[in-house]
Amino acid sequence: MPYQQFQFPPQSLFCLETNRPAQASVDLGTIITPVLCYDDTTEEYGNGVLEVPDTLDTAGTVTFRVVCSPKTGAASKNVGWTFGHRPVNTAEAIDGSYTDEDSGAVAITATTGQQTIMEWTETVANLGWVAGDVVYFRLSRDPGVTNDLTGDCYFVRLAVDVPVT
Repeated sequence: MPYQQFQFPPQSLFCLETNRPAQASVDLGTIITPVLCYDDTTEEYGNGVLEVPDTLDTAGTVTFRVVCSPKTGAASKNVGWTFGHRPVNTAEAIDGSYTDEDSGAVAITATTGQQTIMEWTETVANLGWVAGDVVYFRLSRDPGVTNDLTGDCYFVRLAVDVPVT
């Protein structure tokens, strides 16, 4: 199935809300990269915007993918992510509630400096997105997952694959 991918590195998300992740750069081996540091106790938000393509396949499924790395690796630990979204089209109010799409608890690598790629999906119909929507979103780490990783989880990248015809 064809899709259009939207990629959001840490520096493309705005940390606008009262609870927000710290912005940093870290050395993940031989690569120094910008990250957002999401802690394990408070839900923190990085905000962004994407525009739904005019060729949206309304019968398709959207894939959310987060690349992250533990600040301090620990065995048998999980991390969960939430993509809160508010789709808005022409002549619709921007204000309103976010709808959350949760990854659920996903096992994270136990090794500091290694990455985990987490992926979850939702149908376009359940998201309520239509062609031309501007989707205001906020990405957060879910502090309530079982066996939650203690301390910061470094956010490296978000990708959103939107199905198109």
